[in-house]
Amino acid sequence: MNSKYLWTALAALIFLNGCNQDESSIPSAVVEPTKTDVELLNEQEWDDNRVYVTKDNYILMKEANGTIPEIMKPCFVVNSAKEWPREDLSNTDSYDLPRVDFRWDNGEFTNASSDEKAIYEARDKVWSIKTDGTDLRLVTDFLDVVPPRPHNRAVTVKMMRRSPNNRYLAWSNNVEKVIFDLKTQESTVLGTDRGHSQFLWAEDSSYLYFEDRAKYWKYELATGKTTQMDDEFHFSEVGVIYGGKRYVVSDFAVIVYDEKTDKRLYGIGYPQKTDANYERFMQGSKYSSEFKWKNKSISPEGKYVWGETTKYRVLINTETRDVLVETIDRKRKSQYRFFDVLGLNAEYVRSASAGSARQYKLTKDKKLFAQTQHWGQICSGHSATLSWLYNGFANNGAFIKEGK
Repeated sequence: MNSKYLWTALAALIFLNGCNQDESSIPSAVVEPTKTDVELLNEQEWDDNRVYVTKDNYILMKEANGTIPEIMKPCFVVNSAKEWPREDLSNTDSYDLPRVDFRWDNGEFTNASSDEKAIYEARDKVWSIKTDGTDLRLVTDFLDVVPPRPHNRAVTVKMMRRSPNNRYLAWSNNVEKVIFDLKTQESTVLGTDRGHSQFLWAEDSSYLYFEDRAKYWKYELATGKTTQMDDEFHFSEVGVIYGGKRYVVSDFAVIVYDEKTDKRLYGIGYPQKTDANYERFMQGSKYSSEFKWKNKSISPEGKYVWGETTKYRVLINTETRDVLVETIDRKRKSQYRFFDVLGLNAEYVRSASAGSARQYKLTKDKKLFAQTQHWGQICSGHSATLSWLYNGFANNGAFIKEGK
């Protein structure tokens, strides 16, 4: 129906209903509620069709590239992080899909004359988002741990790992090693030694392995007890504990341990003794860069491990112990690229970048791709990186819901 006639008919209906009322039932005056700043902003016509969430923050809707046509995805502009909604464990709607933690400095570059707000916005913060690109949330700005002082205005997050129950975030800037509790909004500093950081959560979220002072430690959340692990104990920055097994992804292989006894069960790497280039691998440092995994990932249940070297990409099934390999050739279509974030059973994969999301559904033989989506996810600030999957078993591990 023509909108002009629709509105005319609606007005007539309102008028007729009014005529059927006696005078005593007709209010003498209608007081319009005061509109909020956000409502007033959203009444305006914007060239980019932005939709304001708060008075300083808005969303742009853009069409995603990929195999599913006409899918619109939000791109977020956050100029005031303190106004943005925080992740809330009690909001069950936030956890119907897998989610990704990432670091993002949502403001622009600052200089010596920048004010306190500009410095705050330009600092790294930890954010999270659903794997379908919706429900952006601020996790922590860690002001309680690293306040904005002149000597630490630039805080760079180097690593973050979420606990399996979603409640705790372990993060580090290569100095502070911290557990942030989303329920209480409190932080526990585990260590402050400058150097390499890595974390690994217990399957039931009751303890955390972490590295500090070039040693491995175990922190128990219920008691606050910290225990130094012996020199024969191993874990890795990419790894998982699942089904009573600890999966340790090293630079060349995945090693599987019994978590309770710490017994080494088996290891799988590339090349194996039966591979043609095994002899080349055994020559040591001369060719090590060809086989050392500079990028790696693991699926939430530990079944699949991916590694990328300067020359090869490797996908390992830790159950069947099958190893799939491709030689990197920029002239040919890759089968195992962008596996930086591995979904449950390697059904979906995703690139590490959070600023521009590149996401794929794999074929049955775990290759690119049965389905793809690529969209700009972040539309302000400088960079958004270090995507790490959590809540990975939600929606049976699928990154999107059917038809979305």
